[in-house]
Amino acid sequence: MSDSRKLGDDFQRHPLMPSKALLIYSADSYVGYCDVLYEHLTRISCEINVIEVVDDLREPRLSKAQREKWGVSFPEDSVRIVAERELPEWIVESGADFLFLGLPGRKVFYICNILHEFPNTNASMTIATGFPGLQYYMRFTGLFWRSFVDQLLFTDPHLFRLARKWLSLLPLPTANCVLLGSPRLKKVPPRSNACNRKYIVFFEQNEIPASSHGRFELARQLAVLADLHAERTLLIVARNSSGEASNHKTLENMRLAHILQEREGRTVEVFNGNWMTIADDIEFAVSISSTALLEASILQIPSFSIPVEEEPTSPFDAARFFQRLGFERQLGELAGSRPLKPVARAADFLAPLDINALPQVLTRRPKPRYPTRPYEIVLRGWCIALAKTLDRAFRFFNR
Repeated sequence: MSDSRKLGDDFQRHPLMPSKALLIYSADSYVGYCDVLYEHLTRISCEINVIEVVDDLREPRLSKAQREKWGVSFPEDSVRIVAERELPEWIVESGADFLFLGLPGRKVFYICNILHEFPNTNASMTIATGFPGLQYYMRFTGLFWRSFVDQLLFTDPHLFRLARKWLSLLPLPTANCVLLGSPRLKKVPPRSNACNRKYIVFFEQNEIPASSHGRFELARQLAVLADLHAERTLLIVARNSSGEASNHKTLENMRLAHILQEREGRTVEVFNGNWMTIADDIEFAVSISSTALLEASILQIPSFSIPVEEEPTSPFDAARFFQRLGFERQLGELAGSRPLKPVARAADFLAPLDINALPQVLTRRPKPRYPTRPYEIVLRGWCIALAKTLDRAFRFFNR
């Protein structure tokens, strides 16, 4: 019996499994969580509604290419598009007993606070959310924004342990922490022994580097890297293409492919699909601040961070994180004949998907939630202020 079928049978026998679920995501990697949950909620014959949240209904929705990138299997015509300002009303009217909020942390905090104002909110509803990527410079703020739910899902074992330690100290009800693992790493197949892999991959981040100077310098380094490996193709894996929804915006003239063509006279290939489908064609991968470096390393692809001289201007910049893990390489180190190896410490900060954790995630609340009291709202605000202070201290001591 397969693990998935056995898990489905276990769900059916469990009396506290949800009967009606609402899965909500904004663009990018949050949809990966919804896909995993949708698949297993379907097995228990749960009624499922899916909402894609946009700031404005005139904005583009998740494209076909993005659905393929994140391995989305639920039908596109089953997804309702809802403006962010209308979301609380939709949640209340759904009557769901399981809610997944695939939203940035600040918005999760807002939803958790505002739902108590609606008298018709289902008091037995389990609320879950998760972390889609690295939380390096926002480790405490990112955690506390999301901590006032029932189930908090982690891909990062290190942050999972940190959260369990810190949240236990709060004088408030906070989330049950679950190490679910990465929805993208559903399977970790063995690396093939291919000798002639055709790609060197760069995982692009729209906001890192943030300045035009930093992006110009990065493009120059990528041109040098392409020259050092003229027998292979430099492939830029884009976060999103023009006109696609994303939580991380970018100007078209600041995309690396555009800069390489305009400033370096190079035309490079751009890939906007699920790069894991071409994993065996990748000789090695580079980036500056992308979670994909951890994913690729776990897939046994040598993956490295190349330094760019720029002060970090984005709260998501994790260049120093990768430096400390041993990912950083100068261009000269990527040019030699010595075989490159993946960095083993990637597994300390990213875990593959563990479907055996799903019963814990999907269990209904054992007793109804009581309305949030005014003093709890105030204490939550103090917790966020404390988290911001801890993040500032973290940045200061990490210089």
